[in-house]
Amino acid sequence: MAALTHCPYCALNCGLGLREERGVVVGFDRWKGSPLTRGALCSKGVTAWEQMPHHDRLLRPLVRRGGSLVETSWETALDAATAGFAHLAAQRGPEANAVLSGGSLTNEVAYLVGKFARLALRTPHVDLNGRMCMTSAGAAYTQAFGVDRAPTPLAELNRAQVAVVIGANLSSTFPVVIPSLLARLRRRGGRVIVVDPRAGRFVTDGDCWLALRPGTDAAVANGLLREIARRGALDEAFCADRTTGLGEALAGAESWTPDAVEATADVPAARLREAAALLAGAERVVYLHARGAEQQVTGVRNVRAWLNVALSRGHVGRPGCGIDMLTGQRNGQGGREHGQRCDQLPSGRSIENPDHRRVVAKRWDIDEDTLPGRGRTYVELLADARAGSVAGMLLLSTNPMVSAPDLAHTAAALDNLEHLVVIDPFLSETAQRATVVLPGTAFGEIEGTITSLEGRVLRCDQAVPPAAGRSEIDVLRNLANRLGTGRWFRHTRGRDVFDELRRVSAGGPVDYAGITWERLRDGDGVFWPCPSEDHPGTPLLHTESFGHPDGRARFVRVDASPPPEPTTAERPLVLTTGRVLPHYLSGAQTRRIPAQVALSPEPVAELHPSTAAALGLAEGGLARITSSRGQVVVAWGANRRLRADTVFLPYHWPVANRLTAADQLDPTSRIPNFKVTPVHVGPVATAPARPTDARPPLDRTTTARGMA
Repeated sequence: MAALTHCPYCALNCGLGLREERGVVVGFDRWKGSPLTRGALCSKGVTAWEQMPHHDRLLRPLVRRGGSLVETSWETALDAATAGFAHLAAQRGPEANAVLSGGSLTNEVAYLVGKFARLALRTPHVDLNGRMCMTSAGAAYTQAFGVDRAPTPLAELNRAQVAVVIGANLSSTFPVVIPSLLARLRRRGGRVIVVDPRAGRFVTDGDCWLALRPGTDAAVANGLLREIARRGALDEAFCADRTTGLGEALAGAESWTPDAVEATADVPAARLREAAALLAGAERVVYLHARGAEQQVTGVRNVRAWLNVALSRGHVGRPGCGIDMLTGQRNGQGGREHGQRCDQLPSGRSIENPDHRRVVAKRWDIDEDTLPGRGRTYVELLADARAGSVAGMLLLSTNPMVSAPDLAHTAAALDNLEHLVVIDPFLSETAQRATVVLPGTAFGEIEGTITSLEGRVLRCDQAVPPAAGRSEIDVLRNLANRLGTGRWFRHTRGRDVFDELRRVSAGGPVDYAGITWERLRDGDGVFWPCPSEDHPGTPLLHTESFGHPDGRARFVRVDASPPPEPTTAERPLVLTTGRVLPHYLSGAQTRRIPAQVALSPEPVAELHPSTAAALGLAEGGLARITSSRGQVVVAWGANRRLRADTVFLPYHWPVANRLTAADQLDPTSRIPNFKVTPVHVGPVATAPARPTDARPPLDRTTTARGMA
């Protein structure tokens, strides 16, 4: 039977089986009994297996000698990696080192990453690329609900009367299951409200589309809250019994009349009233939000504004209701639960809470005083590297040379490091700058667990051995041994780490204690919290109380404010970035898979046809896009379902983030402002070579396959 696992891309975690012959993955099977998706896959899932036997896979470690990366043995590379970190710690203190990791790692590797940073490197500086993805939503949910988890299984859409999709192009990002659930809702006579400057293919003519001006999310949400109250549709019993702060939230929304929202967000007053009437008249509403509202300097406030709307109607903790963050990365939920964030210990415990520190220290059998405090966040650590206060970095499955804001800033930061160690299955744009490159695993080469965007814990079985012979668990154990801290890293298998993880989580905010390895193969996964082995898990949160000590959810006053960088006569358009269906994150995997490249071979900017005509852009030509940080030349295409003042550019190539800002961060979540960048767009008089895949080929003289 094929090994059962889950797709390595989005956090729907579609199930699939991997077929193996003689230790090599040769194909896939649809896993008809897989949780939620029942064998359905998008094009990325169908071709995901191709990354494992890919000829670009790193099969031996690389070290930099004489300015070039050359192959070496594992022992030599591990020695070199360790020696660099040890030297910097001895010369400048442990805070000179930092760890950055990815949200696609298994729960077990994520847990070990945080533990390795704090116990082996003894640095507070550990963070994950979810800092650029999910932290605004997570911070808002923690503030409002006391829990960082989507409270509602997606299947509750089957009971909903209305769905609200906020800043999420489901056609490109979650094409499996969710669009089908919305189609069923429409067939039942329900309605879909879409809040986005760009309408994806899932949006129909019968939907209520609020095509807001980028950066005005809080104004729209406040306007809806005010209209709900004006119509007498507040769920006053729910608010009185289960929440606090409603009066403050209403005071913050009072000035946002439909006309004021229209003036600020360019959403017609009549359309806002239509949306408010739908919310006011429906007992069962599910709200789904994603990066459109979150990747802004006001990301946390934007999400809080939408939480205010949902709470005002009692649309949380009830069947057919809820508000869910659509986590983008495969394990974006689990990746932010188990201690690989700068402010967090395992199981969502706070690194600044004395009780939390005491529990984890006892379970790790260490002196509490040896636990470092809070560290710096992902983008801040890149700035520290550029300034020189951080000199060594370990990166696992994250590619900032494509995905971080302001790539010129990022390149300067990485090049200023004295020691850069990268663990990755491929020689990514970031790995090309490394001192040491250690081959990482692909998704079918390691066993472990992941947690879906719903909070459902899932098991991934190993199909084949790691292509380069070692897993991340093995690599971290060997690095820790060389640093003299091996007694805390004796694990050899994912299931062994999982057993420790769930024991450490017991009684914490994110409680996996009752979830056993065997139990995860018996059914449809298990929703946390699950405090004991006889507990069924908790698919629907907040049915009786919220996660705060008093059991109440928190409203908050949200004051809408303009973006930090306004448009000008010189840069009158707004750039917003996002995904296209064939690719994933930095494209390190999908830009190597022929079928996905054929579907989307290059970055293409989207503009409304009237805007393109006014700018003099020729069909089939190229466009030059310029921000205050740089310029790019790309192909462009017309999109009539995009605001005329907005430009969309996918971020899977090292192009879009040459334009975005590294110094515009949400004050709470520290998420970058990817969604609102003023730009100038113009035609290219003399067309240069078309910018296809900017990833340089591997130097075959320094790869195992090239030497075979």
